[in-house]
Amino acid sequence: MRLVPALLVVCLSILSQVPTTVIAEGAETGADPKPAGEGAVKPAGTAAETPPPRQVGEPDQGREAARLVMKGNAAMIASNDEPSKSVEAAVSFSQALPYYQQAGDTDKICELEANIFWCKKRMDIDDVKRFVATKHGDATVTAALATADQVANKTVGKDEGKAYFDRAAKFAKDSPDDVDAICRRWFEVAQRFPGTDIGIKAQNFSLAAQQKAMDAYKAEKESARQTLFTRPASLPAGITAVEQPSAADQKASDQALRKLYKDEFARRKPGQKRSLLKKLMEQAQSSKDDSKMLWALLSSATDVAMDLGDYYAVITTSDFMGASFTGVDAKARKKAVLSKAKGKDTVNAILKLLDNPEDADANSAVGKHFALEGNSWELGLPLLAHGSDADFKKIAEMELAKPAGALQQVEVADRWYDLGKKGRSPTKDAMLSRSFMWYKGALPGLTGVTKDKVAQRLEELEGLLPMTNLDYNNLTEKQWERLKGALVQVSASKDRNDTNMRLVPGARLRVVPNPSDTWTLDYYGDQLTSDFKGYHPKSKNGFFTFYSSGDHQIGAMVMFIENGARLSPGIIEGDGRLFLAPYTSDGAFGKGIIRVKIMQVEDD
Repeated sequence: MRLVPALLVVCLSILSQVPTTVIAEGAETGADPKPAGEGAVKPAGTAAETPPPRQVGEPDQGREAARLVMKGNAAMIASNDEPSKSVEAAVSFSQALPYYQQAGDTDKICELEANIFWCKKRMDIDDVKRFVATKHGDATVTAALATADQVANKTVGKDEGKAYFDRAAKFAKDSPDDVDAICRRWFEVAQRFPGTDIGIKAQNFSLAAQQKAMDAYKAEKESARQTLFTRPASLPAGITAVEQPSAADQKASDQALRKLYKDEFARRKPGQKRSLLKKLMEQAQSSKDDSKMLWALLSSATDVAMDLGDYYAVITTSDFMGASFTGVDAKARKKAVLSKAKGKDTVNAILKLLDNPEDADANSAVGKHFALEGNSWELGLPLLAHGSDADFKKIAEMELAKPAGALQQVEVADRWYDLGKKGRSPTKDAMLSRSFMWYKGALPGLTGVTKDKVAQRLEELEGLLPMTNLDYNNLTEKQWERLKGALVQVSASKDRNDTNMRLVPGARLRVVPNPSDTWTLDYYGDQLTSDFKGYHPKSKNGFFTFYSSGDHQIGAMVMFIENGARLSPGIIEGDGRLFLAPYTSDGAFGKGIIRVKIMQVEDD
């Protein structure tokens, strides 16, 4: 979980407010704090006062508690954009609390009480009334809200201050990266013991944690603006530089490599060359201990990349070689290789950026190449943001700001639409396709006239855009229907749906799920309905990942050959039967069907 600026501002604001915690009457204000072990946590209410959804001793009580905590965390993060979500978070934490009280899990009790305390500070009575109204008299919700009140308003003596402080300090030491949780822990101490030395120290620590989060957020934004020519090289882990092989060894290893992959090197189509480049790079990453073969792999990969005009691959292979071999200057190697195609405008611009990464004209030229011609937006956008073309600079900056609101997304889409309408093929299609993507993402959050306008734009763009260079992860229903491929139905109730297709080495298939179909999975008691991308509740700032496990969201469709790695839908190759399934965890199961079209990928 992460703090975001909206949360930090709220925290700063709350710290300046008058606390509601009551110090026990008769407590000696000047009394020395007790040792850490003496200030026991006082549970806010007992299991009898707030019955848990399942009684202790019933099956799966731990899983139910974990589910409630996970649900509360998701709602608490969502409250950064929708403060009313604080009520839902407080209810979930309060429902989970009795489990940990009965288990005597002091650390978990402290965590939940700090979360509840935080949520209570952000709630107002109208939010509570609206939430309760949606639950139609659910007694467990009423009991949970009563528990939340008890937690937030419980009476504590000043002699408990050191225990609270020490627990917060221990948490901060044990979980240094969980900055928002650290902030909440110190915040609770500061609010429960205002005006005391301990309270003042806690407040300072809370503010320091907030500043740390702000700095991290700023660094992340700055990192997003770094370009291919300003950021550090992206290299595989575990590289140790060794001496270059001798000329004779280089020649011998190159001959051995070309003999090994004789058929692949003989193929001339661009798609076949891309497959070869991918294979060479994969083999290079697993051949770091064989310096002679590594040299041959990287040298051949560079040659293939130049043949394809894949200048990003030229840059990455040169960085890899520079890190792997002493005496190899990565920058000099890039220049030497790229200079072979010096007559091309994009290459000339790249050569300028190698010497001056801030050359505005060169940034614009290379940014347009990567984004509009190569569909590599993650490379192109930062370059465009540093470029001299004012229109592209503005829209790139808007994209890098990760617009969250639907109206902001429409503004981005409108700009791409306007640029595309003025543009020429083939870059025109790339701009209109980008506009289509942003309109499609914004549509669910729109209402009224704006929604109608965007719906019309989407219909217009569907008719304008060719069925080429598609973004298969963001198709419309109409685009999916127009695809030609074998139709397969994938059931959420099965962990292996046999497609009745078997791949042979060299063959490639593309798996394209229907963009509108959904299924529902039972995950720790929660009914999670999702499309093929999986259940992923999003805060407007985009920092939700609570229903994920491993590399995929719960409920996401995965494809795999036999018992191989679970992959997201896309192009797959290998040897064996192709299976599809929902991605689940710990025995989750579901219902519903998502249709899939499977197409053979031809080499171009």
